[in-house]
Amino acid sequence: MKSDARRAVYHLFKVFAQKTLQTYDVEKLKRAYPFHRLFFDELGLVAAKQERSIVTKMGQSLYPELARLIAIEKYSDVMLEQTIDGTLNVAMVNKIDEIVRDLRARQRRPNHAQEMAEILGAAAGAAEKYVRVIADVYIGDFEGGPFFAELKTPQPNLDICAESKSKILTVKTLLREQHPKAYLAFYYNPFITRVAYAHSFTKQIMDMQTEVLMGEEFWDAIGGSGTFSQILEIIDQVGNEIREEKGK
Repeated sequence: MKSDARRAVYHLFKVFAQKTLQTYDVEKLKRAYPFHRLFFDELGLVAAKQERSIVTKMGQSLYPELARLIAIEKYSDVMLEQTIDGTLNVAMVNKIDEIVRDLRARQRRPNHAQEMAEILGAAAGAAEKYVRVIADVYIGDFEGGPFFAELKTPQPNLDICAESKSKILTVKTLLREQHPKAYLAFYYNPFITRVAYAHSFTKQIMDMQTEVLMGEEFWDAIGGSGTFSQILEIIDQVGNEIREEKGK
């Protein structure tokens, strides 16, 4: 990550933290959540109070903007909330729906290559249907073909997994002549390693090897090798500064 990008990421983290962190009356928190004091000291009590709202705001604004800042260092065609649309043969659309439905019902196992072969081989007749998906992150000039990512929590529910799967198959079919890369991408991996990842809904619906990027894999994919490590360094720097400022 070059100096300009590092400064932009630093500024993003710093401003986000300053705007998001709230000041609480600790004595009131102790009375409001008396049993939390079994586990948390005063700083921990404040953190517990803020955690849910912070996580929500991170998903809505921090992660997408971080992805954009990382990607624009290497690429020029970088978009958030990018619409990808067009028409597909009705039989192909129906096949996508069937595959996702069968995966939800555990009537088949995820296999991206087989699924795409079935979809592309399903075309029949002249009838077409308009389809539209929104890319959380889209890189049009990504190496080898456009890059599409659904940015989600690392433990998505079944509905989110199914919706993301449908989008991935639709994008891969719509843009097939451009050889797109399409993924369900996690901001981080609470299981730490890919091998240890054990969330059942993701594994039920997704071809883990070809349709999922976890934490470090995602950030390094859009920013280059070592990007995630540099993000962690900036997080430590900003976090230390924020704690010092709060302690004054």
